[in-house]
Amino acid sequence: MTKAQRTLTLLFIIGTLPVIASYGLYLWWKPLSQTNHGELLETHPAGLQELWPEGANSGKTLGEVVRKKWVFLTVQSANCDARCQQKLYLMRQIRTAQNENMERVERVWVILGEGQPDPQLLKLHPGLHLTRVTDLTKLSQLPLSTDSGAFIFLIDPLGNLVLRYDDRSEPKGILKDLGRLLRFSGLG
Repeated sequence: MTKAQRTLTLLFIIGTLPVIASYGLYLWWKPLSQTNHGELLETHPAGLQELWPEGANSGKTLGEVVRKKWVFLTVQSANCDARCQQKLYLMRQIRTAQNENMERVERVWVILGEGQPDPQLLKLHPGLHLTRVTDLTKLSQLPLSTDSGAFIFLIDPLGNLVLRYDDRSEPKGILKDLGRLLRFSGLG
């Protein structure tokens, strides 16, 4: 092998080694940590187009009302217990903490069943969108457990499910997730 052939072979190996290494890492190495604090969901529509907001006579579906916005959504009964009130408070505070990006985030309470929410509670949450379902099959797109009020869902501006948070989720983690999504998203 001549000196020119050795040099060419060496350059070829140096050039292809990073590509081979990157494929190897992609296929066999799985990082132990993740950057999101919520449960990452399979991306599919959240079904907001089938829901109608309460108190609005505009003829628009909920999906049209919150179009091009990030949405926090929770499913709770009308008699909002302490756990429900904590979720509504958390959604409001995380939205408010976004400062100039606050207008890019909406909040939705899907009221499950009959009954009216406490008017005093609603006064504490201005801008909260309400919608009602009496049949859980209308929420078949949401990955609900047997405890339908266990989660807060985060929906992207295209109407797709992104993340889900349960009662054990840290508020700082939710705040970081939303802040990161708002910073890097060109939508909403």
